[in-house]
Amino acid sequence: MRSFRNNLNIVVFTCAIFGFQNWALAKVETTLGSLSIKSNPNLAAALPVTNNSEILISRSQYVLSYNKERRTPNWVAWKVESKDIGKTGRTNMFDVDPDLDKYLGTLTPKQHAVSSADYTGSCFDRGHQAPSADRSDAVENNQATFLMSNMIPQTPYLNRVIWEHLEQHTRNVIQTQNKKAYVIAGPIYDQNFGAIGPKSDIQVPSKDFKVVVFLDAKQTPADINAKSDMIAVIMPNTLENGTPHIVGTACIPFVADPNEDTSDWQKYQTTLADVEKQAGIHLFPKNN
Repeated sequence: MRSFRNNLNIVVFTCAIFGFQNWALAKVETTLGSLSIKSNPNLAAALPVTNNSEILISRSQYVLSYNKERRTPNWVAWKVESKDIGKTGRTNMFDVDPDLDKYLGTLTPKQHAVSSADYTGSCFDRGHQAPSADRSDAVENNQATFLMSNMIPQTPYLNRVIWEHLEQHTRNVIQTQNKKAYVIAGPIYDQNFGAIGPKSDIQVPSKDFKVVVFLDAKQTPADINAKSDMIAVIMPNTLENGTPHIVGTACIPFVADPNEDTSDWQKYQTTLADVEKQAGIHLFPKNN
């Protein structure tokens, strides 16, 4: 695991070059969900700063910044502890986000939230950002992760292999080392990988980022500092051979190898500064 120690100087340098210190929080169009942002325990710092279109969705399971133009999240933030990892299993009920759908239906022209059917025939998985297994303590919590606002189009190789292996590693650290984790994940659009859906309006990201900050079980976000353990990755949203799936072409069958190296995620490690630069999001405003 990396630490903030070496990343902080890089982040400050990046801020000076890319103007993060001058960024204002993008105007939040609205805030949805059952929990106020101020009382939401899933944020490790102040709200991430992005210039993108933003609808905030605040629930006890996560905080989500939704981009209605791309029809995917800008980022999803959540905390995971041992108590969140249970035996509920996957509800597998991919569903329209009711709060988001209700709000979008009030707009002119009327819009709809993404449905599971919108991915049909696309060759892309409905890729969780906040993962199902991080909310396996109760059916209600698990179901919240299956709302389509928490999904991005991921290739099967990204979703079922390298992304999944990092998820497994994070939970293993939490359960075996008495840790908790604050996590932020989301898409990167630095290349045009096309769009899916009946109206071709769900943009396919070129990459997926994730930043995981580990704390001791009894620590709080106030304890995050230059010595805190951190993993930052940027993973390509490509096929196993490293090429993108061309939208509209035939799906290439994929079966994950159960004997694959589960440490393969490590080759995608990078710095917090690089994640912020490529994603265009200032992820930990209070920690820099």
